Amino acid sequence: MLKNKVEELVDKYLDEVISIRRYLHQNPELSLKEFNTAEFIVKELNKIGLDAQRGRENNGVVSNLNLGKGKKTLMLRADMDALPIQEETNFEFKSKNPGVMHACGHDVHTSILLGVSKVLNEIKDEINGNVKFVFQPAEENNPTGGAPLMIKEGVLENPHVDNAVALHVWDYPIGTIALKPNAMMSESNRIFITIKGQASHASKPHEGHDAIVCAAYLITQLQTIVSRAIDPSDVVVLTLSKINGGVRYNVLPGEVSIEGTVRCSSVEACEILPDKIEEFVKDVCKIHGCDYEYKFNHGYPVTMNDPKLTKLVKKSIINSMGEDSLIEMDNPDTGGEDFSFFAREVPSCFMFLGCKSEKNEDTCILHNSKFNCDEDCIKIGIKTMVNIVIDYFK
Repeated sequence: MLKNKVEELVDKYLDEVISIRRYLHQNPELSLKEFNTAEFIVKELNKIGLDAQRGRENNGVVSNLNLGKGKKTLMLRADMDALPIQEETNFEFKSKNPGVMHACGHDVHTSILLGVSKVLNEIKDEINGNVKFVFQPAEENNPTGGAPLMIKEGVLENPHVDNAVALHVWDYPIGTIALKPNAMMSESNRIFITIKGQASHASKPHEGHDAIVCAAYLITQLQTIVSRAIDPSDVVVLTLSKINGGVRYNVLPGEVSIEGTVRCSSVEACEILPDKIEEFVKDVCKIHGCDYEYKFNHGYPVTMNDPKLTKLVKKSIINSMGEDSLIEMDNPDTGGEDFSFFAREVPSCFMFLGCKSEKNEDTCILHNSKFNCDEDCIKIGIKTMVNIVIDYFK
Protein backbone atom coordinates (compact mmCIF):
# COMPACT_ATOMS: atom_id res chain seq x y z
CA MET A 1 0.00 0.00 0.00
CA LEU A 2 1.37 3.40 -1.04
CA LYS A 3 0.60 5.06 2.31
CA ASN A 4 2.72 2.48 4.15
CA LYS A 5 5.50 2.90 1.63
CA VAL A 6 5.49 6.66 2.21
CA GLU A 7 5.79 6.09 5.95
CA GLU A 8 8.78 3.81 5.44
CA LEU A 9 10.50 6.24 3.09
CA VAL A 10 9.97 9.20 5.40
CA ASP A 11 11.57 7.20 8.22
CA LYS A 12 14.37 6.15 5.88
CA TYR A 13 15.38 9.75 5.17
CA LEU A 14 14.43 11.41 8.45
CA ASP A 15 17.84 11.39 10.14
CA GLU A 16 19.45 12.71 6.97
CA VAL A 17 16.89 15.51 6.68
CA ILE A 18 17.36 16.50 10.32
CA SER A 19 21.11 16.68 9.67
CA ILE A 20 20.40 18.91 6.67
CA ARG A 21 18.25 21.17 8.85
CA ARG A 22 21.02 21.50 11.42
CA TYR A 23 23.61 22.29 8.75
CA LEU A 24 21.37 25.00 7.31
CA HIS A 25 20.67 26.38 10.77
CA GLN A 26 24.37 26.58 11.45
CA ASN A 27 25.05 28.35 8.16
CA PRO A 28 22.30 30.97 7.71
CA GLU A 29 22.40 33.60 4.99
CA LEU A 30 20.44 36.84 4.64
CA SER A 31 17.98 37.73 1.90
CA LEU A 32 19.53 37.77 -1.60
CA LYS A 33 22.79 36.46 -0.13
CA GLU A 34 21.79 32.78 -0.02
CA PHE A 35 24.66 31.77 -2.31
CA ASN A 36 25.99 28.81 -0.31
CA THR A 37 22.49 27.71 0.66
CA ALA A 38 21.44 27.58 -2.97
CA GLU A 39 24.56 25.65 -3.95
CA PHE A 40 23.96 23.18 -1.13
CA ILE A 41 20.37 22.61 -2.32
CA VAL A 42 21.50 22.01 -5.89
CA LYS A 43 23.99 19.38 -4.72
CA GLU A 44 21.35 17.64 -2.60
CA LEU A 45 18.95 17.47 -5.53
CA ASN A 46 21.70 16.25 -7.85
CA LYS A 47 22.49 13.43 -5.39
CA ILE A 48 19.12 11.82 -6.12
CA GLY A 49 19.36 12.41 -9.85
CA LEU A 50 17.26 15.56 -10.15
CA ASP A 51 18.43 18.46 -12.28
CA ALA A 52 18.32 21.86 -10.61
CA GLN A 53 18.55 25.36 -12.06
CA ARG A 54 19.77 28.48 -10.26
CA GLY A 55 18.10 31.81 -10.86
CA ARG A 56 19.81 34.16 -13.26
CA GLU A 57 19.39 37.24 -11.05
CA ASN A 58 18.55 35.64 -7.72
CA ASN A 59 19.52 32.63 -5.63
CA GLY A 60 16.34 30.68 -6.26
CA VAL A 61 16.57 26.98 -7.11
CA VAL A 62 14.06 25.10 -9.26
CA SER A 63 13.86 21.37 -9.96
CA ASN A 64 11.25 19.19 -11.67
CA LEU A 65 10.20 15.62 -10.94
CA ASN A 66 8.45 13.72 -13.76
CA LEU A 67 8.98 16.59 -16.19
CA GLY A 68 6.67 16.11 -19.16
CA LYS A 69 4.58 13.43 -17.45
CA GLY A 70 0.84 13.92 -17.02
CA LYS A 71 -1.16 17.03 -17.76
CA LYS A 72 -0.72 19.00 -14.54
CA THR A 73 2.11 20.57 -12.55
CA LEU A 74 2.02 21.11 -8.79
CA MET A 75 4.56 23.52 -7.33
CA LEU A 76 5.93 23.01 -3.81
CA ARG A 77 7.73 26.03 -2.38
CA ALA A 78 10.14 26.55 0.53
CA ASP A 79 11.85 29.80 1.53
CA MET A 80 15.50 29.71 2.54
CA ASP A 81 16.73 33.09 3.82
CA ALA A 82 17.56 33.96 7.43
CA LEU A 83 17.19 37.08 9.59
CA PRO A 84 19.67 39.69 10.89
CA ILE A 85 19.40 38.42 14.47
CA GLN A 86 22.18 37.32 16.83
CA GLU A 87 21.29 33.80 17.98
CA GLU A 88 21.01 33.25 21.73
CA THR A 89 20.51 29.50 22.04
CA ASN A 90 22.65 26.67 23.37
CA PHE A 91 22.30 24.41 20.34
CA GLU A 92 25.40 22.54 19.23
CA PHE A 93 24.36 23.59 15.74
CA LYS A 94 23.75 27.28 16.54
CA SER A 95 24.58 29.85 13.88
CA LYS A 96 28.24 30.29 12.99
CA ASN A 97 27.50 33.57 11.20
CA PRO A 98 27.54 36.54 13.60
CA GLY A 99 24.31 38.52 13.59
CA VAL A 100 22.50 36.07 11.30
CA MET A 101 20.01 33.43 12.43
CA HIS A 102 17.28 31.16 11.11
CA ALA A 103 14.76 32.63 13.54
CA CYS A 104 11.75 32.04 11.28
CA GLY A 105 12.14 28.36 10.47
CA HIS A 106 13.19 28.69 6.85
CA ASP A 107 15.90 26.11 7.48
CA VAL A 108 13.11 23.72 8.49
CA HIS A 109 11.06 24.54 5.39
CA THR A 110 14.02 23.93 3.10
CA SER A 111 14.98 20.64 4.75
CA ILE A 112 11.37 19.43 4.63
CA LEU A 113 11.13 20.14 0.91
CA LEU A 114 14.43 18.36 0.29
CA GLY A 115 13.02 15.41 2.24
CA VAL A 116 9.86 15.52 0.13
CA SER A 117 11.96 15.45 -3.04
CA LYS A 118 13.84 12.37 -1.82
CA VAL A 119 10.65 10.48 -0.95
CA LEU A 120 8.76 11.45 -4.11
CA ASN A 121 11.73 10.52 -6.27
CA GLU A 122 11.40 6.93 -5.02
CA ILE A 123 7.68 6.72 -5.85
CA LYS A 124 7.65 8.88 -8.98
CA ASP A 125 6.17 6.05 -11.05
CA GLU A 126 3.06 6.30 -8.85
CA ILE A 127 2.59 10.00 -9.68
CA ASN A 128 0.95 10.98 -12.96
CA GLY A 129 2.12 14.56 -13.14
CA ASN A 130 5.01 16.96 -12.69
CA VAL A 131 6.11 18.25 -9.28
CA LYS A 132 8.09 21.48 -9.35
CA PHE A 133 10.31 22.04 -6.30
CA VAL A 134 10.95 25.74 -5.70
CA PHE A 135 13.46 26.99 -3.14
CA GLN A 136 12.88 30.72 -2.88
CA PRO A 137 15.21 33.48 -1.69
CA ALA A 138 14.42 36.72 0.13
CA GLU A 139 11.07 35.99 1.76
CA GLU A 140 12.11 38.34 4.57
CA ASN A 141 12.91 41.14 2.13
CA ASN A 142 9.62 43.01 2.51
CA PRO A 143 8.23 44.85 0.54
CA THR A 144 10.10 43.43 -2.46
CA GLY A 145 10.27 39.77 -1.52
CA GLY A 146 11.85 36.96 -3.50
CA ALA A 147 8.73 35.47 -5.08
CA PRO A 148 8.32 38.32 -7.64
CA LEU A 149 11.94 37.83 -8.72
CA MET A 150 11.31 34.16 -9.47
CA ILE A 151 7.99 34.87 -11.18
CA LYS A 152 9.74 37.42 -13.39
CA GLU A 153 12.26 34.76 -14.39
CA GLY A 154 9.46 32.37 -15.37
CA VAL A 155 9.25 29.96 -12.43
CA LEU A 156 5.52 29.47 -13.07
CA GLU A 157 6.14 28.37 -16.67
CA ASN A 158 8.08 25.67 -18.54
CA PRO A 159 6.03 23.77 -17.55
CA HIS A 160 3.09 25.92 -16.52
CA VAL A 161 2.24 25.62 -12.82
CA ASP A 162 -1.41 24.73 -12.21
CA ASN A 163 -1.37 24.95 -8.42
CA ALA A 164 1.07 25.77 -5.61
CA VAL A 165 1.40 24.58 -2.01
CA ALA A 166 3.64 25.73 0.85
CA LEU A 167 3.90 25.44 4.62
CA HIS A 168 5.37 27.45 7.47
CA VAL A 169 6.28 26.31 10.97
CA TRP A 170 4.06 28.07 13.51
CA ASP A 171 3.33 28.02 17.24
CA TYR A 172 0.52 25.49 16.94
CA PRO A 173 0.86 22.20 18.83
CA ILE A 174 3.17 19.61 17.32
CA GLY A 175 1.18 17.13 15.24
CA THR A 176 -1.29 19.73 13.98
CA ILE A 177 -1.65 21.69 10.77
CA ALA A 178 -3.70 24.89 10.58
CA LEU A 179 -5.24 26.55 7.55
CA LYS A 180 -8.39 28.12 6.16
CA PRO A 181 -9.82 28.94 2.73
CA ASN A 182 -9.66 32.44 1.22
CA ALA A 183 -7.67 34.99 3.26
CA MET A 184 -5.00 33.03 5.17
CA MET A 185 -2.52 35.79 6.06
CA SER A 186 -2.69 39.56 5.99
CA GLU A 187 -1.39 42.25 3.70
CA SER A 188 1.83 43.52 5.24
CA ASN A 189 2.47 47.26 4.83
CA ARG A 190 4.77 49.91 6.30
CA ILE A 191 4.10 53.53 7.18
CA PHE A 192 6.54 56.40 7.60
CA ILE A 193 5.48 59.68 9.23
CA THR A 194 7.64 62.74 9.80
CA ILE A 195 6.16 65.50 11.96
CA LYS A 196 7.71 68.91 11.33
CA GLY A 197 7.22 71.46 14.09
CA GLN A 198 9.23 74.46 15.22
CA ALA A 199 12.18 74.10 17.56
CA SER A 200 12.54 76.44 20.55
CA HIS A 201 14.01 76.56 24.03
CA ALA A 202 12.25 74.06 26.29
CA SER A 203 11.59 76.84 28.83
CA LYS A 204 9.58 78.76 26.22
CA PRO A 205 7.44 76.14 24.44
CA HIS A 206 4.98 78.83 23.32
CA GLU A 207 7.61 80.08 20.88
CA GLY A 208 7.73 76.74 19.05
CA HIS A 209 5.52 73.93 17.86
CA ASP A 210 6.27 70.78 19.84
CA ALA A 211 6.66 67.83 17.47
CA ILE A 212 6.83 65.37 20.40
CA VAL A 213 3.47 66.41 21.85
CA CYS A 214 2.00 66.25 18.35
CA ALA A 215 3.47 62.75 17.88
CA ALA A 216 2.06 61.60 21.23
CA TYR A 217 -1.44 62.71 20.29
CA LEU A 218 -1.12 61.17 16.85
CA ILE A 219 0.01 57.78 18.15
CA THR A 220 -2.98 57.48 20.45
CA GLN A 221 -5.47 58.84 17.89
CA LEU A 222 -4.33 56.46 15.14
CA GLN A 223 -5.38 53.51 17.28
CA THR A 224 -9.01 54.59 16.96
CA ILE A 225 -8.87 53.81 13.24
CA VAL A 226 -8.86 50.11 14.05
CA SER A 227 -11.48 50.39 16.80
CA ARG A 228 -13.83 52.92 15.19
CA ALA A 229 -13.22 53.30 11.44
CA ILE A 230 -12.90 49.64 10.39
CA ASP A 231 -15.52 46.92 10.25
CA PRO A 232 -15.04 44.88 13.48
CA SER A 233 -15.20 41.67 11.45
CA ASP A 234 -12.06 42.66 9.51
CA VAL A 235 -8.66 41.65 10.88
CA VAL A 236 -6.61 44.86 11.06
CA VAL A 237 -3.49 45.67 13.09
CA LEU A 238 -1.84 49.09 13.22
CA THR A 239 1.40 49.08 15.21
CA LEU A 240 3.73 52.07 15.55
CA SER A 241 6.96 50.47 16.64
CA LYS A 242 9.63 53.12 16.08
CA ILE A 243 9.77 56.76 17.14
CA ASN A 244 12.72 59.11 17.01
CA GLY A 245 12.98 62.78 17.98
CA GLY A 246 14.77 65.29 20.14
CA VAL A 247 18.41 66.21 20.59
CA ARG A 248 18.65 67.61 24.14
CA TYR A 249 16.66 67.85 27.37
CA ASN A 250 16.15 71.61 27.07
CA VAL A 251 15.42 71.87 23.36
CA LEU A 252 11.89 71.65 22.08
CA PRO A 253 12.31 69.30 19.07
CA GLY A 254 11.28 70.50 15.68
CA GLU A 255 11.00 67.07 14.08
CA VAL A 256 9.88 63.58 15.07
CA SER A 257 9.81 60.47 12.87
CA ILE A 258 7.47 57.54 13.36
CA GLU A 259 7.50 54.16 11.65
CA GLY A 260 5.12 51.26 11.88
CA THR A 261 3.30 48.46 10.18
CA VAL A 262 -0.29 48.04 9.04
CA ARG A 263 -1.80 44.58 8.55
CA CYS A 264 -5.19 43.97 6.93
CA SER A 265 -6.91 40.91 5.54
CA SER A 266 -9.86 42.28 3.56
CA VAL A 267 -9.76 44.16 0.26
CA GLU A 268 -12.05 46.87 1.65
CA ALA A 269 -9.88 47.57 4.70
CA CYS A 270 -6.66 47.53 2.68
CA GLU A 271 -8.11 50.09 0.27
CA ILE A 272 -9.29 52.65 2.82
CA LEU A 273 -6.43 52.48 5.34
CA PRO A 274 -3.78 54.56 3.50
CA ASP A 275 -6.06 57.60 3.08
CA LYS A 276 -7.70 57.17 6.49
CA ILE A 277 -4.31 57.22 8.22
CA GLU A 278 -3.27 60.36 6.35
CA GLU A 279 -6.50 62.11 7.34
CA PHE A 280 -5.61 61.58 10.98
CA VAL A 281 -2.01 62.71 10.45
CA LYS A 282 -3.14 65.86 8.65
CA ASP A 283 -5.76 66.83 11.22
CA VAL A 284 -3.61 66.21 14.31
CA CYS A 285 -0.67 68.09 12.83
CA LYS A 286 -2.90 71.03 11.93
CA ILE A 287 -4.19 71.26 15.52
CA HIS A 288 -0.59 71.41 16.80
CA GLY A 289 0.69 73.83 14.15
CA CYS A 290 2.93 71.24 12.51
CA ASP A 291 3.52 70.08 8.96
CA TYR A 292 4.09 66.46 8.01
CA GLU A 293 5.45 64.00 5.47
CA TYR A 294 3.66 60.68 5.05
CA LYS A 295 4.47 57.53 3.12
CA PHE A 296 2.49 54.29 2.94
CA ASN A 297 4.48 51.40 1.48
CA HIS A 298 2.37 48.51 0.24
CA GLY A 299 4.14 45.26 1.06
CA TYR A 300 3.11 41.65 0.60
CA PRO A 301 -0.51 41.21 -0.49
CA VAL A 302 -3.09 39.16 1.39
CA THR A 303 -2.19 35.46 1.13
CA MET A 304 -5.24 33.86 -0.44
CA ASN A 305 -5.98 30.14 -0.22
CA ASP A 306 -7.96 28.77 -3.13
CA PRO A 307 -11.11 27.12 -1.64
CA LYS A 308 -11.06 24.13 -3.99
CA LEU A 309 -7.38 23.33 -3.45
CA THR A 310 -7.69 23.98 0.29
CA LYS A 311 -10.52 21.46 0.47
CA LEU A 312 -8.29 18.85 -1.20
CA VAL A 313 -5.42 19.66 1.19
CA LYS A 314 -7.69 19.38 4.24
CA LYS A 315 -8.96 15.99 3.10
CA SER A 316 -5.39 14.80 2.50
CA ILE A 317 -4.30 15.93 5.98
CA ILE A 318 -7.19 14.10 7.63
CA ASN A 319 -6.57 10.94 5.60
CA SER A 320 -2.87 10.82 6.43
CA MET A 321 -2.81 12.29 9.94
CA GLY A 322 -6.31 11.94 11.37
CA GLU A 323 -9.06 14.47 12.06
CA ASP A 324 -7.45 15.73 15.27
CA SER A 325 -4.43 16.94 13.31
CA LEU A 326 -6.41 19.54 11.36
CA ILE A 327 -7.01 23.00 12.84
CA GLU A 328 -9.50 25.05 10.86
CA MET A 329 -8.70 28.70 11.54
CA ASP A 330 -11.53 31.16 12.11
CA ASN A 331 -9.64 34.29 11.09
CA PRO A 332 -6.61 35.12 8.95
CA ASP A 333 -3.29 35.42 10.71
CA THR A 334 -1.90 38.96 10.97
CA GLY A 335 1.50 37.91 9.65
CA GLY A 336 2.50 38.54 6.05
CA GLU A 337 4.02 36.18 3.47
CA ASP A 338 5.43 36.72 0.00
CA PHE A 339 3.99 33.35 -1.05
CA SER A 340 1.03 35.67 -1.64
CA PHE A 341 2.62 36.72 -4.94
CA PHE A 342 2.48 33.12 -6.17
CA ALA A 343 -1.10 32.81 -4.90
CA ARG A 344 -2.11 35.83 -7.01
CA GLU A 345 -0.92 34.02 -10.14
CA VAL A 346 -2.11 30.42 -9.59
CA PRO A 347 -4.64 28.79 -7.21
CA SER A 348 -2.63 28.02 -4.09
CA CYS A 349 -2.75 26.73 -0.53
CA PHE A 350 -0.60 27.89 2.38
CA MET A 351 -0.64 26.15 5.76
CA PHE A 352 0.88 26.35 9.23
CA LEU A 353 2.84 23.36 10.53
CA GLY A 354 2.65 23.07 14.32
CA CYS A 355 6.10 23.02 15.94
CA LYS A 356 5.30 23.76 19.59
CA SER A 357 5.63 21.17 22.35
CA GLU A 358 6.75 20.81 25.96
CA LYS A 359 10.33 20.94 24.66
CA ASN A 360 10.02 24.51 23.41
CA GLU A 361 6.89 25.93 25.02
CA ASP A 362 8.63 29.16 26.05
CA THR A 363 10.88 29.59 23.01
CA CYS A 364 8.57 28.84 20.08
CA ILE A 365 8.43 32.50 19.12
CA LEU A 366 9.23 33.41 15.53
CA HIS A 367 11.75 36.21 14.83
CA ASN A 368 13.19 35.73 18.31
CA SER A 369 16.88 35.25 19.14
CA LYS A 370 15.98 32.14 21.18
CA PHE A 371 13.60 30.62 18.63
CA ASN A 372 13.47 26.85 19.00
CA CYS A 373 11.53 24.65 16.61
CA ASP A 374 10.68 21.11 17.77
CA GLU A 375 12.32 18.97 15.08
CA ASP A 376 9.57 16.35 15.41
CA CYS A 377 7.58 18.57 13.05
CA ILE A 378 9.96 17.73 10.20
CA LYS A 379 8.62 14.20 9.82
CA ILE A 380 5.06 15.50 9.91
CA GLY A 381 5.87 18.16 7.32
CA ILE A 382 7.45 15.68 4.88
CA LYS A 383 4.65 13.15 5.29
CA THR A 384 1.95 15.80 4.84
CA MET A 385 3.46 17.29 1.70
CA VAL A 386 4.11 13.92 0.09
CA ASN A 387 0.52 12.79 0.70
CA ILE A 388 -0.84 16.07 -0.66
CA VAL A 389 1.09 15.40 -3.88
CA ILE A 390 -0.23 11.85 -4.11
CA ASP A 391 -3.82 12.93 -3.49
CA TYR A 392 -3.51 15.86 -5.90
CA PHE A 393 -2.60 13.62 -8.83
CA LYS A 394 -5.13 10.87 -8.09
